[in-house]
Amino acid sequence: MAPKTDRNNLTKRDDVARLAGVSGTTVSFVYSKKRYVSPELTERVLRAAKELNYHPDMVAASMGSGRTNSIAVLTDDIVSPLQMEIVSALQEAAIDAGFFVHICGGTKKLGDYIHNFISRKVDGVFLSVPLAAVGNEGLSMLLDRGISVIVTSSRGFSDDRVCGLELDFTYGMKLILEYLGSLGHRDIAFVSCYDGAETGDRRLPAFRRYMRELFGREDPLVEMGEPPYESTIERGFLLTDRLLARSRDFSALVCANDMMAYGALRALREKGIRVPEQVSVVGIDDIIFSRSFTPALTTLSHCSQEYGRRIFEILLANIEDKSCVIRDTVRPRLVVRQSTGPCPDLPRG
Repeated sequence: MAPKTDRNNLTKRDDVARLAGVSGTTVSFVYSKKRYVSPELTERVLRAAKELNYHPDMVAASMGSGRTNSIAVLTDDIVSPLQMEIVSALQEAAIDAGFFVHICGGTKKLGDYIHNFISRKVDGVFLSVPLAAVGNEGLSMLLDRGISVIVTSSRGFSDDRVCGLELDFTYGMKLILEYLGSLGHRDIAFVSCYDGAETGDRRLPAFRRYMRELFGREDPLVEMGEPPYESTIERGFLLTDRLLARSRDFSALVCANDMMAYGALRALREKGIRVPEQVSVVGIDDIIFSRSFTPALTTLSHCSQEYGRRIFEILLANIEDKSCVIRDTVRPRLVVRQSTGPCPDLPRG
């Protein structure tokens, strides 16, 4: 029988402990996840908590531990399917570890976000925004207050306290071009959302490097975006349309991401160019829509589940030990679908 409690008072931890037949410390560990509790005891505690409508006081717990067991995610593209896949995986790993995740979108009020992260005493922040938007000053404000930070690229930050995780685009571009080469393609174009001034992006220099090393192309066909940089379907269509107006002397097209590849497919279709019979198309990211697109898109997988979980693992390690600064990479994998095929004989001129 559940212990009687005064409805005017909140259920206490010890009420849950008595009903579950465990110690109050065990109840605390079930929620904080700071120590292992067996599945059987965990189930008893959670069942008792549900019956008593118990909600642990995380603020009180944080006063004793010095941690809030909360992290924040700041992304400049909250509607991006890839970003949401990564954040979802990160959030799942965080919840399993007993953390709450604040998800914030946009950089227009970046200063307000940073001040809120500090005032709410979050334990860590994942910054998925352009490096220039944050700057070393904003980064230092967080780090100086003991808030762990991980970014998608540590290049450009001089502070050795910041953690980083990035996709190995150099390796990934080599995978794409080796695969296209195995199909007989040599004249390969690239549609980039960035121009040469954006030094943080590895895709464009990697494309140029491996076009030179694999095919001897010193000046491959590239259509670049310009500020404000966008990697949308509309930008993919615009840049591909612009590329086709300059030249049709290519048998394969690599796009900076899947969304831009969708726009490229539309631009090719409107010009009467068949995919993959006349031009093969490759994207980057492997977002959920790419497998059901027509044609299904060959793409470089961002490994978003692995990537999101790894972000939290690195952030948690730094939260627990500030001397543990990890800067790591995730290797992508190529997913071959129906948007690529053997190189056709293309008319020149």
